[in-house]
Amino acid sequence: MTALLLVADAPAEIWTDAYPVGNGRLGAMCFGGVRGDRWQVNDATCWSGAPGPPSRPAGLGDGDGARLLARARSALAAGDVAAAERAVARLQTGFSQAYQPLVDVLLEVGGDDADAADAADAAGLLTRRLDLRRAVARQTWAGPDGGAGGEQRTFASAPAGVLVAERTWAEPSDAVVRLTSPHPGLTPMVDDGRVSAVVRLPSAVVPGREDDPGGVEYGGPSISAAIVLAVETDGELLARADGVAVRGARTLRLVLATATDADPDSDADAAAGGRPVLHGDADHLIARAAETVSAAVGRTTEDLQAEHEDDHRALFDRVELELGGATATATAAERPTIERSTIDRLVASADGAPDPDLAVLAFQYGRYLTIAGSRPGSPPLNLQGIWNAETDPPWSSSYTVNINTQMSYWPALTTNLAECHAPLTTWLALVAETGTAVARDLYGAPGWVLHHNGDRWGFAAPVGRGTDSASWSFWPLGGVWLARQALAEAEVLGDRAAAGRVWPVVAGAVELALWWLVEDADGTLATSPSTSPENTWHDDDDDERSWSLTTTSTADVELLRDLFDGVLTHAPDDADPVLLGRVAAALRRLPATRVLADGRIAEWSGAEVDVEEHHRHQSHLIGVFPGRSITRSTPELAEAARASLRGRGEESTGWSLAWRLALWARLGDAHRVAATVARFLRPVDPPGPDGSRRSAAHAHEGGVYRSLLCAHPPFQIDGNLGFTAGVTEALLQSHERVPLDGVEVPLVHLLPACPWPDGRVRGLRARGGVVVDLVWSGGRVTTATLRSDRDVAVVVERGGERVPVHLSAGEAATLP
Repeated sequence: MTALLLVADAPAEIWTDAYPVGNGRLGAMCFGGVRGDRWQVNDATCWSGAPGPPSRPAGLGDGDGARLLARARSALAAGDVAAAERAVARLQTGFSQAYQPLVDVLLEVGGDDADAADAADAAGLLTRRLDLRRAVARQTWAGPDGGAGGEQRTFASAPAGVLVAERTWAEPSDAVVRLTSPHPGLTPMVDDGRVSAVVRLPSAVVPGREDDPGGVEYGGPSISAAIVLAVETDGELLARADGVAVRGARTLRLVLATATDADPDSDADAAAGGRPVLHGDADHLIARAAETVSAAVGRTTEDLQAEHEDDHRALFDRVELELGGATATATAAERPTIERSTIDRLVASADGAPDPDLAVLAFQYGRYLTIAGSRPGSPPLNLQGIWNAETDPPWSSSYTVNINTQMSYWPALTTNLAECHAPLTTWLALVAETGTAVARDLYGAPGWVLHHNGDRWGFAAPVGRGTDSASWSFWPLGGVWLARQALAEAEVLGDRAAAGRVWPVVAGAVELALWWLVEDADGTLATSPSTSPENTWHDDDDDERSWSLTTTSTADVELLRDLFDGVLTHAPDDADPVLLGRVAAALRRLPATRVLADGRIAEWSGAEVDVEEHHRHQSHLIGVFPGRSITRSTPELAEAARASLRGRGEESTGWSLAWRLALWARLGDAHRVAATVARFLRPVDPPGPDGSRRSAAHAHEGGVYRSLLCAHPPFQIDGNLGFTAGVTEALLQSHERVPLDGVEVPLVHLLPACPWPDGRVRGLRARGGVVVDLVWSGGRVTTATLRSDRDVAVVVERGGERVPVHLSAGEAATLP
């Protein structure tokens, strides 16, 4: 079994060197060190701003937005793209808010042990590990003479709701524990070994641009967040103004909890009226956090850790993966190189074929981050998951819904983490509510709309200052894409009841989509205005001016096709038949995907030329992945998709490489899968001192940092999670449907693009509610076991042979 350990032989120098732990809501980056430590702490509910995002720009009255939309459509029909872009620019409504850091917990070792600690750090006597199976960050160190030193463990417990860190020294030591925050006004209160504080978060964060520095603003309505930290030791405790000092300690334990007013109270006093969002009651928040801490400090670390590990492994252990040749069955003890630092392994793999164990590690790291960052009751994963140290983070660390939010949830269902998918669908209910107001107030449209960005408060309008590029500000199909993602739970789990739970959200997105479509001159349905996310184009005879708007981009059509197909396939039994009839009629009238004269899939509606040939987005290939309109049953389109992907070039940013990995897998190209895995696992220059902005020369070449976090650059978690999804697609696909006994059923395709000749995997999910275990050797499946908790029929394909399989609930079938 592969040892799923991230390993370092030095403390984290910068933020991306640190190891992430989390329980869905509470996250921490663990820096490690003998001389001291830093835990950079986030609460997933901590965002700038307040509820009530705008539904239209200030100054636009009733009907103005609809008139601007009509003006843009007319201008595009007349070929006046400039006028169309001026019109949609006036729809820009400001910006979504930013995900925020909360506090840092700092440990500083002093007294007689300081010199020894410095020497241990300098001599490389420290080993840091993040154990993905146990979700525990651990560090050990020897004394400067090679003798006993100490050890430390850190974990974030979901059952207990706390962050726990325990350090032990071989010899009595002195230390100081302090709280700091990037937000002003932190005033710790120290009482009997407990440090409490309340922080007010920014009332707004405006992202900077070349002509506008933006900035972080305080003073308006905003979240209040409480922190309670219990400091326990076998030594002496001394209160300080900023924390606690300990003297003569061999053991030090920290237990931390947080509470915010980002949501209305749901605890017992809610029955008596409770407290609303942003109530600002500091005493109440401290009391809530203190209650959580008190429940934990009455228990041993061993008890808390055992409960935590059981909870984590109940999810994590559902999937096991081994890849390679002889290493596929070797134990960790037989592979001593597994203890090399992660960066050493990355560097070694960069010069040749990627280490199969490293690919397994990165695959399981994506699942680990999903479990640590997305649990029921927490907000969904943002651009950095739940880990962020900046008050003005890259792209606000918000929800970018033209690919990145969707990518973050691609692996949740197929790698058997359905519970971790729940935060996304919960958030979509909020966005459907705010997006309904935007659709009504901005366009006079039914249903709900979501554009390029969202946030904790449900921002759904076009972003921008009124002068920004439509390529990233105007994209009204974010809700369409996410509504299709919401249906994936019913599709993968084979649970029609799941479709019923999300149906109001899906139906609202369908209403908006049907309204948005207009009839084209040839009788097909068109989208106007239209963009291909973040890409721009120019005419063949004029490369001086770039444009963003078009009509009926391929991305639009493929997203609508995928949503409409998904609705017709997975709608609940009580869905409105009139609405389904309208969907079926619209699906028939969507234009066919076009192939250009050079053999590539058309991205735009005409002969437009990409300004950036190697653009990081592959939006015109959505029909390959995550959609299902381009498959082996459409060979000409599949070949055009291959040509398009080759035309994008070999290099790209980290998350784009992850998407390309999934695309090559869907296209059945195992060689390209291997090459893309190697590129994704390429070590990248570390970021600058702030820990997230990259200082490397090649700004568009992605890879991973020393902690295996994906470098966009800078860090974006969707790359890690997209990698996991891409590897899954190389091993198992089930998006195609074939007839069986008069109905269409999932085609479960085994090893469709696997570059590893030997291996085994247990616990992947195929559509229809099927769990699949595989063993293969020499590139051929030797054993396949399928099981399901419901009655289901599928067709299994392996090595060109197709076998019908009928499963009864609780039954397993093994194909030798």
